[in-house]
Amino acid sequence: MEKSTVSALQEFCAQTKTGNPVYDYIDGDDGGYICKVVLMDIEAYGNGRSKRDAKHLAASNIMRKLRKVPGFDSLGSTVADKRNDMNDSLMQEFTNLNRDMLKELRDYCVRHDMPLPSIEIVQQSGQPNAPEFSACCSVASIKRYGKSDSKKDARQRAAIEMLCIISKGEESVSDGATDLVSTKQKNLELDSNIDDEESERRRKFKTYRELTDAGGDEVQSTKLCDRHNYFKTFYPALKTSAFEVINSKEYGSIMEKYTALLEALKLTSKVSRLESTTMEPFLQIELKCDFNCLFIGLESVIYKQIIDYLRDMLV
Repeated sequence: MEKSTVSALQEFCAQTKTGNPVYDYIDGDDGGYICKVVLMDIEAYGNGRSKRDAKHLAASNIMRKLRKVPGFDSLGSTVADKRNDMNDSLMQEFTNLNRDMLKELRDYCVRHDMPLPSIEIVQQSGQPNAPEFSACCSVASIKRYGKSDSKKDARQRAAIEMLCIISKGEESVSDGATDLVSTKQKNLELDSNIDDEESERRRKFKTYRELTDAGGDEVQSTKLCDRHNYFKTFYPALKTSAFEVINSKEYGSIMEKYTALLEALKLTSKVSRLESTTMEPFLQIELKCDFNCLFIGLESVIYKQIIDYLRDMLV
């Protein structure tokens, strides 16, 4: 009676003193299992309806790979090996799995409230007739890689590597556990920031609606036409006095004309000096009237700007 692949692999390890193989399991969506086995930095996968079936197929696949290592080509075959001799490439191995591991990884992340994974080809090497592709799978801050002679299988391998890490939860069996805890913390911080931004956006929108739709006329902005009508319908006698000042050439400086113009209109102003990097003073002048007017500019031009503004608005 021929021995099983698991027993054959264990016997091989005892004879060659390579250490024991390490098996990891991943639960499948349809009730099956995926087994990953690692020995001498060589890894293989197996899929089955039970953990036992998955483990035996994984052992069979890694034994086929070990036969390619110099000195191990005489490694004995089993019934399961003979059934899988045709599956001698990585692509055929994943075909044996008969699963879309990218979909399973995404589904796992959704079920466990984790960030969705992203997988991309990050490197291409080898010869044109024998290329090698490297895929990087990321879930938050966790990154795992997969290599293959095809892009599809490289992505599949990276997805399985990621599943092996995140499916262990917070166990301390690997350094991926620390990464997973950190990922959850960062995910909570990210969710908190998103909630804060959404709350701020809604608050601003609500404030805008209150300003525009709630009938708060006292806080709504002033229309230019209302301001123009205010000065246009100003007291006729004051407007006449104002134009006399504006058209006069008797004033020695533009500031004297500005002061006389405000006196003619019976207006007052508040002048403030602002911080500036220029040597010339930077002023802020506010005219006190029913429609407050605010002007900001250099001292050499601001008085003329106010005079020109009033000339236009009073017409």
